Amino acid sequence: MDKAKIGFDQIFDLDYDDAFASFERLAAEYPEHPGPPLYMATTIWLQELFQRQDLELDKFISPSYFDQPSGQTMATAEKARFQKLITSSQQLCEALLEASPGDPDTRYFLGALQSVLGSFAITIDRSRTRAFKHGKKAYRYHIDLIEEDPGYYDAYMTAGVYEYVVGSLPWYLKFVAALAGYRGSKKRGFEYLALAVDKGQFVSDNARTVQLVLLIREKRYEDALLSLHYLKSHSPKNFVAYLNEARLLESLGRHREAALLYQEVVRRAEDGQPHFDRIPLATFRYAAGQKLLKLGNAEAALEQFRKSMNDAATPERERTLSLLGSANSLDLLDRRSEAVEYYQSVLKQPDRERSHKKARKYLKKKWKMEN
Repeated sequence: MDKAKIGFDQIFDLDYDDAFASFERLAAEYPEHPGPPLYMATTIWLQELFQRQDLELDKFISPSYFDQPSGQTMATAEKARFQKLITSSQQLCEALLEASPGDPDTRYFLGALQSVLGSFAITIDRSRTRAFKHGKKAYRYHIDLIEEDPGYYDAYMTAGVYEYVVGSLPWYLKFVAALAGYRGSKKRGFEYLALAVDKGQFVSDNARTVQLVLLIREKRYEDALLSLHYLKSHSPKNFVAYLNEARLLESLGRHREAALLYQEVVRRAEDGQPHFDRIPLATFRYAAGQKLLKLGNAEAALEQFRKSMNDAATPERERTLSLLGSANSLDLLDRRSEAVEYYQSVLKQPDRERSHKKARKYLKKKWKMEN
């Protein structure tokens, strides 16, 4: 379904509403195909992750992030809409298999459906058990297709993820996993993902995104940067890709480039560039200031902290912490007398995240990077 590519591109550009509408039109044109309702369900899931700010690499590469309770609850109506579309896709698959038993494309969609359910389980519900259950089913559907036809390249993405995840289990869990029927190999996982990236018809960009996350988990930062550059050039309006590149540059120790990229994101947001204008500057400026200060660019950090303080829309928390960040920046710039004034001003504000304790500490002793 080449027409689906329009919706996929819109997803990568963070145009979730437009993507959903594109898939709705596709469903009207192909009412018996299981793809459109599955794509709509996927769009709902990804939009929820975006709204939670869970599409950042820092979270995906943390081994424990998705094991922890989210603290956020998906709207009941949206969750029901997701499940209804999944059910619709499954029913369409079953009807097609009844008419044409063993049809490879229908079996592919059944596997893809299980893959989405597994992803939803771990990212939204934080259920590792259900994620493995759905993941195993997805793998079984897709590895069977690969064994029957090694040229069915779209199936390699799910198979690759499964192989990597199971192959990454600690040694003391691998025996138990094997008894339960779970077997995998990190090496084979990367090989399968490479085939999906290079030869996949519909999943190439998705596979590249997954490949990127796994490369970073393996600390293969240079390889990951190449993948990220491709994704960023493919979807230039995706500001999340810019932020992820900046974080990756930090990991590589390329602090100057990372700082410039954070500044570019702020500038694009201030200019109101498409999609960058979705960034909540009232809170993001403080976060950018923190990043810039950590990277040693005190001048740029000070600029962001001051903009944060001067923005009437900035919440009290960020306003107070920006005041503290400004003082830290001034200390780093050897402008001690100004820094002292800022620390004293922090003490006049409501105490936020031990801001008073920190201000008193740095009034006695100048703030340094190692702090």
